[in-house]
Amino acid sequence: MSYEVLFEGLERAALGDAESLGWALDCAGAAADAAILDAGCGLGADIGTLAALRPGARIVAVDLMEAFVARVRGAYPGVAVHCADMTDPPGGPFDFIWCAGAAYMPGVAACLAAWRGHLRDGGAVAFSDLCWRVAEPSVAARAFWEAEGLAMRDAVALEAVVAGAGYEVLGARWLEPAAWAAYYEPVAARLAVLPEDEMTRGFAAEIALWRAHGADYGYRLIVARPR
Repeated sequence: MSYEVLFEGLERAALGDAESLGWALDCAGAAADAAILDAGCGLGADIGTLAALRPGARIVAVDLMEAFVARVRGAYPGVAVHCADMTDPPGGPFDFIWCAGAAYMPGVAACLAAWRGHLRDGGAVAFSDLCWRVAEPSVAARAFWEAEGLAMRDAVALEAVVAGAGYEVLGARWLEPAAWAAYYEPVAARLAVLPEDEMTRGFAAEIALWRAHGADYGYRLIVARPR
């Protein structure tokens, strides 16, 4: 099964919510007319919030999935949407770069290094990354994420990566449980009506892990500016 089929009719293909995005914009000091990049925009779930909270903004969105890009273009004709690598986006420079849960693919350090050259002076980035919330996570949680190829760290280690990339942390917080539910619950409902295959089993296992051991880990939202 393709991601296009799995996420058909859904609004969100990654974790996030309007409240945390608003906090990040304010923390970064993004102006109403800021040039904003949605890096790894997925289904475009955050574009409406960006436009509502910064009504004069020039918004550019990029994603590598052509089906998602086509959908976002149709939904937001006033936004420049590109099928492009988030580490080399067109349309800059930007005052604010937003990346909801997608920085793990190139790696946080690689993203921060690349984005520096696409920011205006004084610009900031905001990204979320999966981290351990407890010192001793459950065996099940560790085994699952290791099998997924994620070498997860804690929040302190994540901030060390940000500092090592030459950025100052302006603010950091955990995404609330409501942000998880806003993503996972619609996906779970979609899985219930789809035929089972390797992809649907993987998503079902991820959701089951969250329900059983979600307190062990979370998405840490970081807002940072190059030093």
